[in-house]
Amino acid sequence: IKDVELLTSLAQRLLKHGFVSTFSAQAVANTAWAFATLRIKDVKVMTALAQRTLEDGFLSTFSNQAVANTVWAYATLGFHNHILMEAVAMQTTEPGFLDTFNAQNVANTAWAY
Repeated sequence: IKDVELLTSLAQRLLKHGFVSTFSAQAVANTAWAFATLRIKDVKVMTALAQRTLEDGFLSTFSNQAVANTVWAYATLGFHNHILMEAVAMQTTEPGFLDTFNAQNVANTAWAY
């Protein structure tokens, strides 16, 4: 089921002033994943999620699954946010972080790059 009206309303809510700044890492990843899975290329939503992700220190709160899902979503939708992808790459290569990746996390992240 793909309810365009509902997704449009959710996007509008997300874009209300300051709301996306309340998103956790999991909320960012899940929202990006949902829009990508449904092939909804909403530039404003994906830009807002990227900006949230790039807020100072926020990326360090992402789990391995959140990282993999987020980069997979951007790649699936064909969004080329080089700043976001470089920041995620730096976070991913922090000592010990890749050790937390399972096979699916490795595959999704590799595919995104």
